[in-house]
Amino acid sequence: MQYTILLIEDKTGLRDTLQSLLELHHYQVITAANGQEGIQLATAHLPNLVISDIYMPVLNGYQLLEAFQAHEKLRNIPVIILSARSAREEITLALEKGAAAYINKPFLFANLNANIRELLHTSGTATLNH
Repeated sequence: MQYTILLIEDKTGLRDTLQSLLELHHYQVITAANGQEGIQLATAHLPNLVISDIYMPVLNGYQLLEAFQAHEKLRNIPVIILSARSAREEITLALEKGAAAYINKPFLFANLNANIRELLHTSGTATLNH
């Protein structure tokens, strides 16, 4: 089974690099440049997992998490937050708003991939047929 990951990142270079790395690890990847586009794509495709930046235009990562929690079909999709902000308050807020994991930039892809595999295994999305 191939898992679908929605990648929401406003920086084109990072988004393209992450998409390539994820695809090399046999994930199907859908990309969005901001949170609003991400919500639309998540609703349309119901991905197994979402990776999102926090600070981006139109709708930020915190607003994205709130929207996911309020949406019946999206609330159980694990969201990994990637952020350059490492303040404890930022991490706590993201987790309180429903993030499944918080990874600081810069990061090693191996660590991100380990988090992805763990969340796909434990979230129950492994049983979904997408």
